[in-house]
Amino acid sequence: MPKHNNAVPRNHFRKHWNPESSQKGHIKTFFQQALQKKARRVRRQQKAAKAFPRPTDALRPVVQACTQRYNMKSRAGRGFTLTELKAAGLCAKYARTVGISVDHRRKNHSEESLAKNTQRLKEYLSKLVLYPLQGKKKATKGPVAEATGDALKNVVQAKTPLAEGLKVVAKAEEPRDLTKEEQTRHIYNFLRAQKRNEKFVGIRLARKKRAEKKDDAPKN
Repeated sequence: MPKHNNAVPRNHFRKHWNPESSQKGHIKTFFQQALQKKARRVRRQQKAAKAFPRPTDALRPVVQACTQRYNMKSRAGRGFTLTELKAAGLCAKYARTVGISVDHRRKNHSEESLAKNTQRLKEYLSKLVLYPLQGKKKATKGPVAEATGDALKNVVQAKTPLAEGLKVVAKAEEPRDLTKEEQTRHIYNFLRAQKRNEKFVGIRLARKKRAEKKDDAPKN
């Protein structure tokens, strides 16, 4: 037994580290994490080199995340809607051939998202460089013509098309002096009043309308 007022040892050495027949299984370890990280990076580089000069991934729209908890965050969507493609002067069949993902199931529920993704498509088309097809094949007709000699020399591969336009950096307010009202304000009471006003704004408007109707009603 240990001396003095120490914790009672409760050592349970029951993990089956060795895959023997007398044991039910063995513990799976992940000591190769650093090597796997390097291997993934090398595979990405090989994939980009093989796909050159094409982008490493298809262009995707900017959408808002689901549920009330995350709907303030932007993320990459599955594909552009047919309405967005039509607004940018494209059809779904041609868009898939030039590296634009299409999702025929998604719908536009606001003018803001429609305008944002339409502008995203137009910017992509303005930077797009189409190489002529091999074997004297004819390319699909579309708004972007095949590039010629000078345009094919200085070509830059887009390796991160998903990240474009997704990260919104909030601008911090510049330092300023506090006003007299801010210096004397009790912040806790002020925030409670603001929260209370936001909560009861609908009830107060309804109460105000009822009072106005009551005043306008003819008196007998």
